[in-house]
Amino acid sequence: MSMGNDQPYNRAGADRRATSSSLPSRDGRRPPVARRLEIQMVTYPRLLTALMLLGALGTACPAATSGEMRQRVQRVKRATVRIFVNGNASGSGFLVAPTLVATCFHVVQHAAPGPNNTTQVTYATNIEVEFHDGHRVAATPHSSVSGSNLPNALGRDVTLLQIPSTNISPLKLGTFAHGVEGAPIYLAGYPFGIAQPVVATGIISTKWSNTGYLNQGGPRDVAWLDITMNKGNSGGPVLLIADNPADDEVIGIANFNLNPFTGPAEQLIHLATTFPGGAAIMGINFGQFAALVGQAMESNSLGVGGCVSIDYVHVPHP
Repeated sequence: MSMGNDQPYNRAGADRRATSSSLPSRDGRRPPVARRLEIQMVTYPRLLTALMLLGALGTACPAATSGEMRQRVQRVKRATVRIFVNGNASGSGFLVAPTLVATCFHVVQHAAPGPNNTTQVTYATNIEVEFHDGHRVAATPHSSVSGSNLPNALGRDVTLLQIPSTNISPLKLGTFAHGVEGAPIYLAGYPFGIAQPVVATGIISTKWSNTGYLNQGGPRDVAWLDITMNKGNSGGPVLLIADNPADDEVIGIANFNLNPFTGPAEQLIHLATTFPGGAAIMGINFGQFAALVGQAMESNSLGVGGCVSIDYVHVPHP
């Protein structure tokens, strides 16, 4: 289908001045109110990360055998894809049908300045999906999330991509209500844009209601997760662990993370973008230095992430 028929979604410039408290931080290509999970450096000590992961495995899956966990990991890796926008790794996604991939809207969006101090937000024109074996195919927004349906996809920050048919089994979709607080979960994705899918385990910590993405639309159901989630995980599946691996189901989509450095990082990035070009202090380009420090601060992961309800994904009938 042609993406040229999609009309860009305009939002007032006042929205761009919203504070970082409106939504958890995500991507620098968009206004600071919501920054996507993108490729950055890991800052946690390796030992601490390993201990946290071992603890999560012990508490989240007390009854799971090694064979069951291996089955879970292999299945979710096959169905989880890496998404590219204009040739660059942008996030994750997962198969919900042989020809459909679910992901976050912000993973595949294009934002540009519009008239009268507005920002125009629509889909990027060059989207690709890469499978776990490295095979890459072109993708386009499905008609159910395009055109007049684009504002709803934007507000929920959930979308569907059309791809050529594949023989990989899609993941089973559940409902957000099945994921109660304290329930064991696992997720898959491509953190920091690496070429290998990574699986992490944890629990659902707190379910709550948040404002729509970029303050558009009504409230949406989300949850805090006690799990390792990094930039690049956005759009990946969050699955509820059942007694039988075959009964595992997707209850959410990785969407945001908790970062206390968001405010200072945004200030540094803003300073870098407004600093006079070419200005240097002791031979160091201050604008570039501030941008790098801001991005590094913003990439910190505290082992707490968030997901949006899977109920906003509506798979069309064939």
